[in-house]
Amino acid sequence: MNEKRRTLLKAMGGSTALAGLAGCISTGGDGGDGSDGGDGGDSGEGGSGGSARLWTDLADSEDEAMSEYVSQYESETGNNINKEAPGGELDQQLETAIPAGDGPDSWIWAHDWVGRFAVREDPPFLYDASDDVDVSLDGYTQAAREAAQFDGGLYGLPFASETVALFYNEDIVDEPPETMEEMVSIMDEHHDPDNGQYGLSFPATDPYQASGFIQAYGGDIFDESNLEVGLDSDACKQGMDALETLYGYTPADPGYESQIVAFADGLAPFAINGPWILGDFQNDVDNLGVTTLPTIDGNHPRSYSGIQLFYFSSMLADADPSTVDVATDLAEWYTTNEDIILTNADERGYIPVLTDVVGNEDLSAEVQAFAEQVDYGVPMPSHPDMDSVWNPLTEALERVFNGEQESAAALDQAASEIREAL
Repeated sequence: MNEKRRTLLKAMGGSTALAGLAGCISTGGDGGDGSDGGDGGDSGEGGSGGSARLWTDLADSEDEAMSEYVSQYESETGNNINKEAPGGELDQQLETAIPAGDGPDSWIWAHDWVGRFAVREDPPFLYDASDDVDVSLDGYTQAAREAAQFDGGLYGLPFASETVALFYNEDIVDEPPETMEEMVSIMDEHHDPDNGQYGLSFPATDPYQASGFIQAYGGDIFDESNLEVGLDSDACKQGMDALETLYGYTPADPGYESQIVAFADGLAPFAINGPWILGDFQNDVDNLGVTTLPTIDGNHPRSYSGIQLFYFSSMLADADPSTVDVATDLAEWYTTNEDIILTNADERGYIPVLTDVVGNEDLSAEVQAFAEQVDYGVPMPSHPDMDSVWNPLTEALERVFNGEQESAAALDQAASEIREAL
């Protein structure tokens, strides 16, 4: 998910995908191998010739790869997958389509929607596939399998974790910075907006992307364990000060596309973004590096991490049994196929959550960098109350970015709005 995925969660993810999620899955029975590119679930359902509708909202390189995998699945099983990109923000499209009875049978997104959609009742948005999935959940990392479940229901299957990290152009930067001070020093050398040069490409008014810096000093934007808002804590305000420093080195338009173009065109030495953009950056930047976010006063930024899922839609509740079989079979096949998991890790920076793959020594340096940042980060809250956090925080970040409000006051206002909404 490019801007689509990570705008307001978004990066996957978006997520990338994440908490101690650098671990993964070995499925029960003989469905989890996948090393021969075969079926990751009950291969017996594969030849039924059924069909299912899949919605995706992916970056270009991700979308191309997913289309190839879908074609491979169709060829191997005889099933048909109607893969569609509905356009616009995916959650808004779902909000329109599902009540109208025209939603997908499955869609791909980070785990943060599980709680929000699982509690929807009129109409329901998710389908509990506990009795339909044939793979063993024990094969996935603990964080990954927990991300797919809510209140005892299984609403998807996980295939990757994600978080944001620091991209750098090796033709511009000799050594990647380990600290914020080092990064600022390098950005100072290159930031010249009057001549179209910038220190950083960073869609930093996106709360998911900005979360690591806000939470760097130990504060939590939203504490899921006790359902408390911590955005206006002293710790979060310290982190916001660091984030505001970065604002001074980015292009004037905080929009996602405007930001990524600066780095892709070689006009900035650094970019902060997620693994979903790795393939596109690799196509644009000859010598691309990826590393963890720089420390701030010795603190590692605690970026949100997400688990990417194949969601099971409530459309399956009244669907033909063959459609349920195909939707769940596709998810099983994809999420347990070692060839797919390794290829996605190598080419797209996806962090595996399949236990048979997660410790693979051949994982690329890029994946290892994202995985290390995941270890420093925190899982994105999936509690339904988190839905009340995103918009007020986004608006606060925009006001600070545009110089309309001091950062501490902006966080105070956002926290107040969030509490009123809860």
